[in-house]
Amino acid sequence: MGGLDRTRGVRLRRSAAAMALSGMLAGCGLGEAMRPDAMAAMKEAWPGVEMEKDSGGTEECGGLDISADKEASKLSAHVTYRGNIRPGDERSLAELARAAGKRLIERGWHSDVEGRIPDEEGLKISVKSSSRVRLQMEKPGVHGWVVVLVHADEPNDYGVSMSVSTKCLRNPAWGNGEER
Repeated sequence: MGGLDRTRGVRLRRSAAAMALSGMLAGCGLGEAMRPDAMAAMKEAWPGVEMEKDSGGTEECGGLDISADKEASKLSAHVTYRGNIRPGDERSLAELARAAGKRLIERGWHSDVEGRIPDEEGLKISVKSSSRVRLQMEKPGVHGWVVVLVHADEPNDYGVSMSVSTKCLRNPAWGNGEER
């Protein structure tokens, strides 16, 4: 029975840590610098687009580098929002990504992907294909990044997504006198 209690305790700690890190993204801690900036930039860049939460969660990234040996001493978190560009918006995929990037730059973010040459506005937009454009932004002092993805499902049918992700961060709930 002791083994089952230990497993249950580990699950409870992981759940509590995941909730705490999700809370950081949702409204306190890192969320103050990441999610609100990104959501405001998207609303300004793409007026009228309803961004709905598509996915989110945490992942254990502490412990040894071997994936099977990861534990919850460190966690990373992410959340993705998706929407569709309204019919009649005639901007190209790159223009849509650039509009979001400009708004993020106004909030202190920068495009810092190695190996990419910035355009005249300092953005390093990655054209993945004729139907997919990606832009990654970082902000000094913020332990994470924002990724803007604009894609065309069909001609004149553009989808957009914005993902906010943290780096692998120390889990403050890990090792507070609880058995691991």
